[in-house]
Amino acid sequence: MYTRGTFLISWALGLAALSGCAGLNERQQAWLTEGEEAYRAKRYNVAVERLSLLIDEVKDRPTAARARYVRGMTYSLAGQRALAYADLEQAARDAKDPDVAWRADAVLGVLCFEDEKWAAAAAALARAADKMPSAPPLDALLYRLGLCQERMGHWAEAQIAYRRIVSSFPGGAYAQNASRRLELNAEHFAIQCGVFSQPRIADSRVAELRQRGLAAYVRPETRKGQGYYVVLVGRYDSYTDAKLALAKVRGYVPSAVLWP
Repeated sequence: MYTRGTFLISWALGLAALSGCAGLNERQQAWLTEGEEAYRAKRYNVAVERLSLLIDEVKDRPTAARARYVRGMTYSLAGQRALAYADLEQAARDAKDPDVAWRADAVLGVLCFEDEKWAAAAAALARAADKMPSAPPLDALLYRLGLCQERMGHWAEAQIAYRRIVSSFPGGAYAQNASRRLELNAEHFAIQCGVFSQPRIADSRVAELRQRGLAAYVRPETRKGQGYYVVLVGRYDSYTDAKLALAKVRGYVPSAVLWP
């Protein structure tokens, strides 16, 4: 799975050649080149300095959106989250180049996802998915979009994103997880406290958890073509409530995780 760093760096390297940046003089083109090269080299102070010089001069011209996109990623990796949001939002809004527009929305969506801003993340990821080529990392964005929809309680919308992954990227990195969530067809969250091949072991875990006052039950599931018995605790409509419950359940089952 992609981490934030690999998302940002791989997309920056995928930008079109600088020769497409019409209207820049030699000094401005040098600032853009040096800023993007500094970003790739993780020299973030240099990247921000060069890109800021360019943005101050070109302002509302098309190249400013590209520079804000790269500067926004730079701010993010440098830990300056508020500045990253401001640059990426403006880049996505102002970009005339669709390649810059979807990349800015994609990174913005990833940042919102990490900050648990589910509605904002879903909106940005959906915009990016509508504009970007039908190739990875589209499957990664769709998977995050599905998770956002689940965490907002929009379970049917999440299934749409997962079906698109399975249909368009059947051999991709996210296809197996997307298929599993389609099969589960969940409409609530719970706490998973064990997966067992034998029902008597699952029943024993349920009895133990109920003695501790936890609302445990068994859910039969098929995983990779094999039947299992999953021990769950609770039914939560809210992702926030499920996370709070997870902390409590881990006091009894340290390996407990959120379900689905």
